[in-house]
Amino acid sequence: DASQEDEEEEDEDEDDDSSQEDVEEESDDDDDDDEDEEGKPASKNLPSDVKEGRTIFIRNLSFDTEEEGLEEVLLKYGELNYVKIVVQPDTEHSKGCAFAQFKSKEAADRCIAAAQDESETGGLRLDGRKLFIVAAVSKEEAAKLKVNKVKVETGTRNLYLAREGLVRAGTKAAEGVPEADMIKRNRFEELKRAKLRDLNVYVSKTRLCVHNLPKSVDNKKLKAFCLQAVKGSKGVFITECRVMYDKKPLKGRVMGQSLGYGFVQFKEHEHALATLRYLNNNPNMFGPNKRPIVEFSLEDSRKLKIKEMRQQKNKVPPPHNQKPESRHLGFMTNPEIEHVDVQNGKKRRKVLAFPSHRGPKIRMRDKGKQKAPPPKQAKAAKKHLNSRDGDRFDSLVEQYKKKLMGYNDKNTNVKRNKWFDT
Repeated sequence: DASQEDEEEEDEDEDDDSSQEDVEEESDDDDDDDEDEEGKPASKNLPSDVKEGRTIFIRNLSFDTEEEGLEEVLLKYGELNYVKIVVQPDTEHSKGCAFAQFKSKEAADRCIAAAQDESETGGLRLDGRKLFIVAAVSKEEAAKLKVNKVKVETGTRNLYLAREGLVRAGTKAAEGVPEADMIKRNRFEELKRAKLRDLNVYVSKTRLCVHNLPKSVDNKKLKAFCLQAVKGSKGVFITECRVMYDKKPLKGRVMGQSLGYGFVQFKEHEHALATLRYLNNNPNMFGPNKRPIVEFSLEDSRKLKIKEMRQQKNKVPPPHNQKPESRHLGFMTNPEIEHVDVQNGKKRRKVLAFPSHRGPKIRMRDKGKQKAPPPKQAKAAKKHLNSRDGDRFDSLVEQYKKKLMGYNDKNTNVKRNKWFDT
């Protein structure tokens, strides 16, 4: 379908800036020991003055940024009490966000104002990334922000949907996930990043790619799973649902073995999103040892244009002035039945008489005309000619035989010359 041919390797990604924002959200899954998105500092031993307005929250940090480098940038605006980069509790890797506390509220306000400069050379930058700085809020307010947060569509490639279905190692969502599934997810993530470097590739809003399917799941079962995910919703319409096989279908029949992935396309984005969030990493679908890996499909705009041109070429519409021709069904007549009046004012069908003779039809214009004489028989003369030539040939053969056998008969008058000269 113009769509993407390397379907089993499909994955999505997002630009670096927004991906760092999502890393910040994951801190909520580990919270209680850390911080909530734009909440209070991660360490309980650090002083907190959220209500005083001296603590700031920093996003979009590089994963390689260290606290010493960040402190150097912030010291331009005032003295600091501390700088703390938030890390994963299990891996100790940076989450791309940090907290910092100034000694005065005026220094914090100067830092936030400098970061809001949207000019090309303005703002705060560190390790090649522009920092997003806001005032820190309490843990309760941060929880409310996360609940009310809605992903906003930006650009034409739908990159804000690229991280739907992502499960990172060490997070709460990765608990109980088999190691084989995590290896697959990491491989898909790498392929996703590579493909989205091409500006012609975008994330579909209505088409899902479902990986890690058992071999027994066919088109009907996959569709049933998707309908189960949106059970109770109104107006659900699935335009495409197919499992990919290693052989092309023959006359509509499935051939070969399943490749373990398939595609499902909905008419509405809301239904596709609900299905993704229900099926992805669900241990109740295929068992705890094999969980579905669901994500929005990647599409190549160039291939879709080629497919659309091919479809338009096969279906050429008639000109505006010309009406489309109706399908010809052959010679058709409307039967006309004759009726005869009978008694009591009733009618009955007229019974047609039998034909007067057998044989070809005699037309009115041919009546009384003399029949044409039969053609001359030229075959008999031709046959007689053929018989005469055959007798001469037979006599020549007999003469040749006598010469070969040395037969000498005085009573026979045979000329002593070449047999073919006679």
